[in-house]
Amino acid sequence: MAPTYHQAHLNHQIPNLESAFQITCSPGTDIWDKPPCTHSFNAPIIYQTTTVGSFRRAQVTVWANWKDKYDQGGLCLVVKTADTVRWVKTGIEFLDGEPNVSTVAKDHWSDWSLRPLVSESSEGATVEMENAADGSLWVWLVDPNAQKSPLREVTWWADLAKETECWIGAYAAKPAPHGEKDDLVVQFDELSIQTKQ
Repeated sequence: MAPTYHQAHLNHQIPNLESAFQITCSPGTDIWDKPPCTHSFNAPIIYQTTTVGSFRRAQVTVWANWKDKYDQGGLCLVVKTADTVRWVKTGIEFLDGEPNVSTVAKDHWSDWSLRPLVSESSEGATVEMENAADGSLWVWLVDPNAQKSPLREVTWWADLAKETECWIGAYAAKPAPHGEKDDLVVQFDELSIQTKQ
């Protein structure tokens, strides 16, 4: 049976995800929490629903005509519990005129890390999230030869109850202010989400 996909904040129909697809997002969209009072969660996400214990791994290739500061897209995993919303996002983020590999993990507040793209690619990357055997959530950059480089170990993942619901899928965001920039169209290919049967 084909997996069921849902959407949040998407301003167009869910595309056919069995081949390359696009997510279009408007300016003023982001997933970001920063003290003292920034709470942004209005970026479009196309996702499957699973549980912390059932999630195994997700991978996608992402690229775009990146233009404006903080243009971004990639994988997003969201966990909503009674006390907070936690999330992890990874993919490409545009900064200082260059696309970079970006990973952000939010427990109480979000953090942020960047690294240069692999030399074989100029505008896109393949990223993966994995529910690892050690209990952590690992985030990887996957090169064209399928070799994986670690980007982040998210340790709070191991503290979540296994039955906790989570979303996993593709997202795009354009934090540039409304009225100043055009929509961002992010391209995705080979979206793969594996869960325990």
